[in-house]
Amino acid sequence: MVNFRKLALIFVALYATAIPWAAFAQGESVAVFVQAAAPVPGADLEYLFSYAMQRCSIVTGAAVATRGQIQLAQRQTNTYVGTSLTLSGLRSLAQTLNVDYIVIHRFVDWSDEISFRAERALLWTGFGTLLGGLFQAALTPLGLVFGLERTATVSLFTTVFTDTGDITFTTSVVEEDCPILSLVTADPLEAAKKAIEVSTLQMAVAL
Repeated sequence: MVNFRKLALIFVALYATAIPWAAFAQGESVAVFVQAAAPVPGADLEYLFSYAMQRCSIVTGAAVATRGQIQLAQRQTNTYVGTSLTLSGLRSLAQTLNVDYIVIHRFVDWSDEISFRAERALLWTGFGTLLGGLFQAALTPLGLVFGLERTATVSLFTTVFTDTGDITFTTSVVEEDCPILSLVTADPLEAAKKAIEVSTLQMAVAL
């Protein structure tokens, strides 16, 4: 069965890569932050910070504040985007960075679970039974292994603030990564990249 939602997202992603969306007015600038309210590894969070800034620049066409500019502004204002941010702190950051919008991506779930797909295990076991002999002895334990499925799931909440602290856009996205041979290849980082991509595209369309 064709997954039309995935096909639509792929089409929009390819289009957005080729032609920046006019999500913000010409000349407007944005600061992008990525934070975690879930157990996200530090290295993955740093990577996603850079990834989110890159995707925002490409998809929206806006001027995005660099990592260095953001770090300097946080030190100068003594304001850090953590689990909470005051209105005055947000305004101070926007003024110091000289940006029109602040985008905050917040991961609220980051999970990696293993489940057992009985129908997949029975399929391999059935093949072994039909072939018999050594094949049955080999495929029966393999059936148990291939019946294991690993799914990486992330939940992302994205909010866009103006430089005065008003909320102009919010969205929540849940994405999974469960590829072939998921037991060894499923990765929450890949699901997180999908979530950022989807939320950025939604933001580009809405604003």
